[in-house]
Amino acid sequence: MRNNPLVLCVHAAASLLIAGCAATPTIQQVRPIEADLSRYGALQVVVDAPEHIRKQTGYDITATELTREFIANVSASGKFATVGTEARTGKSLEARLTITDFNYVSGAARGMVGILGGRAILHVTMTVKDNETAAVVGMVTAGHTSSHAQGVFSPVTSGQITAIAKELSSRLSNR
Repeated sequence: MRNNPLVLCVHAAASLLIAGCAATPTIQQVRPIEADLSRYGALQVVVDAPEHIRKQTGYDITATELTREFIANVSASGKFATVGTEARTGKSLEARLTITDFNYVSGAARGMVGILGGRAILHVTMTVKDNETAAVVGMVTAGHTSSHAQGVFSPVTSGQITAIAKELSSRLSNR
């Protein structure tokens, strides 16, 4: 059964299909994070965007999910004693995630109308700064734009959020 050519072809096609659906963001270290982050006990997370992006359909969902997934990833690393959206006193950092380019495409839209649902676009700049001194510690950009060539299997915004939150949080946790 395992050496059946039909079964092998189905497994290979499924593997390619799954790989095609994954969002793999492009990362650029604008200003590498070289500071000793172990000196900081807390991380404040702020998600923001310019006014024209905040007015777009799906922004609220995207900002909420990006905040939630980023906090969950950083918390799981154990790098900081506290991670959240509130400002902390003492030695703390702010990670400001600014959405710089955006087009929301839901999984339902992709499933119902395929590529006519549009291209999912999510580009985020993470600026990390010391809350006491306001000195910028580092800056990283992450972005992904789905492709029409992937058809109905191109990533939607939720997949982009997960991939970008994981990549940006790994820059703070060294994972």
